[in-house]
Amino acid sequence: MLCARYMGAGDLERTKGVFSLNLTLALVLTVLATIVSFTLSSPIARIFGASPAALSDLSGYIMGRGVGLIPMVLSSQFVAFLSLEGQDRRNFIATGSMLIANVVLDILFVAVIRMGIPGLGVATSLSQWINMITTGTFFLTSKASLRYSFKSIRWNEVRGMLKIGFPSAMVFFLTSIRSGLFNNLLAAYDPTMIAVAAMSTYSIAIMIFESVGKGIAAAGRILTSVCYGEEDGRSMTAIMRTVFTKGLLIALAAAALTFLLSGSVAGLFYSDKSSEVYKLTVMALRFGALTVILVTISAVFSNYFQSIGRTVIVNVMSVMEGIAAMLPIGLILIPRMGVLGSMITIIVGYAIVALCGPIYAIIYWKRIPRSLSEWVTIPADFGAADDERFDASIHSLEDTTSIAKKVQDFCQGRGLDERKAYCAALALEELCLGIIKDRFGADKKKHTIEVRIVNKKGGDVLMSIKDDCKAYNPRDREAFLNPKDDSPKSISIRLFMGIIKSTEYQLTLGINVFTVTV
Repeated sequence: MLCARYMGAGDLERTKGVFSLNLTLALVLTVLATIVSFTLSSPIARIFGASPAALSDLSGYIMGRGVGLIPMVLSSQFVAFLSLEGQDRRNFIATGSMLIANVVLDILFVAVIRMGIPGLGVATSLSQWINMITTGTFFLTSKASLRYSFKSIRWNEVRGMLKIGFPSAMVFFLTSIRSGLFNNLLAAYDPTMIAVAAMSTYSIAIMIFESVGKGIAAAGRILTSVCYGEEDGRSMTAIMRTVFTKGLLIALAAAALTFLLSGSVAGLFYSDKSSEVYKLTVMALRFGALTVILVTISAVFSNYFQSIGRTVIVNVMSVMEGIAAMLPIGLILIPRMGVLGSMITIIVGYAIVALCGPIYAIIYWKRIPRSLSEWVTIPADFGAADDERFDASIHSLEDTTSIAKKVQDFCQGRGLDERKAYCAALALEELCLGIIKDRFGADKKKHTIEVRIVNKKGGDVLMSIKDDCKAYNPRDREAFLNPKDDSPKSISIRLFMGIIKSTEYQLTLGINVFTVTV
């Protein structure tokens, strides 16, 4: 997020500083985690409920996975930065290579070399190294705009990174603690470990179905974050209406599949359908159909609140999801009911997390909200009225001149300084001309530039330029908005860059979005 912001401003040096900071922190943390995985593998195994008979295998598996902690985390960073570099194809190749390698190495280490469960961990780790090499080597090539440099690290960006990433990290951390505690409770309830096996299988399988709802929530977050930056409350409400109607219908379909395929999915893990572990896994997955819906609602609210900067409620929901909503219930039910108690705990817990969104809205307004925009806490005076915004579509070179003139008239009509209005219109024209000349012809598709000008409170003017052309390479963006370019064609851009307050770029679901505040 920080890199996209600085790329949008054409500040590639600052982007490199955040890139280098990110990789440095990731490396330091994973080195420490690797040391822990080797020195404390047995205590960790005990925390997660391993019986004496399974302790050696799980301890060996933890050490095997420890070999791959560094590449696992670094490759996940590279994947995100490759998207900013416009190298999504390499990401697909890396993922495919990792999956193929994992399967082949599983067979080699387990079936051929007979390394057992620890071999599974080593196989996964080696496949992670292949993924990291495939993704990371791009940043060693001349095509890469981002290069690691310890000297360029911007340590002052740590606070911003922590603020953005803390809620998600907290969910993972607290969920891990909760999983360990619940496994211990299940192991005490059923020393044969059948209950632990069933819930472990459930946890793996349910991720496939829950990913649908989480994907819907993530898409909503991306779209609403852009609209929030543009102060477009109407579009935010429309997006959330779509998410809560069509999005939930898709989640309901995923939930139905979870229920209908519960037997088939459990059969992939346990071939004996008369076994207790198979029956418990099927039961858990059928209950899991309800959790798919609740997880979707929870994720939608959490992602949405993150997109509009409501940090407090996002952190509250993270704590609730991680441990606060489920641990007290689990401590009561799991020792008495085993797997059934676990599922009731998860369902009730996610119901509580899902209710955090509506409860927050009631607290925010100090009354029952009267509309969807109020349920998603959009203030009545948020954004511009119809007469304070200008929208237009540009399809050709001819459109740009007429639209730029209308933009200048709009800005001046809203009290913007004549010089600033002229420069804004001229820069808009230059930006759109550059997009049409350089990017419309890059493929055989028809393209459109969507322009939105909003007169913000306080006298600022927000300009949003969206196009559906190919994603920008960071170097292209830097050149596109380079205030130091002395070429005659960039005069308007340099004038513009001298008066703007901020510029951001986002690649949003295949749409290039420049957001500029004057």
